[in-house]
Amino acid sequence: MVAVGALMLVSCNNGLSEEGQKAWDNFKDLAATFESLEAADANYDSMEELNAGYEAFSEASTNMAQYVFQITEEQADSFKTICENCAAVYQQAQEMSQAADEIDEAADEFEDAADELDEAIEDVE
Repeated sequence: MVAVGALMLVSCNNGLSEEGQKAWDNFKDLAATFESLEAADANYDSMEELNAGYEAFSEASTNMAQYVFQITEEQADSFKTICENCAAVYQQAQEMSQAADEIDEAADEFEDAADELDEAIEDVE
C-alpha cells in the first residue's frame, strides 16, 4: 500500500532530507536481508528471528511514507520493487518453514508407529 502511494505521490522535489536519507538507508539495509531466500537464511537463524526482521523491515517501509514527497520517481519504483520482492521472499520462507514443520510431524508420527509396531512384535514373541 505504501509503495503504491509512493508511486502516485512522487512529484518534483529536492531529494531526500537527511532524516529521509537515513530512513531510506535503513529500509534498504533491512531489505537486503530479504532479497533472496539465501540472504534470509544467512541473516536469520530461526523463524522467530525472521519474523522479527520482517517486522522491522515493515516498520522501515511504513516510516518511508513520511518522506514520500521527497523521493524521486526512480526511488519510488525501487521502493515498490523492493517491497514486492521482500514480501515474496518472506512468504516463501514461511511456506518452507510450514512444510518443514509438517515433515517433522509426519516423521514423529512414523516414529510413533514404528515404536507401536516394535511393542506389538515384542508382545507376540
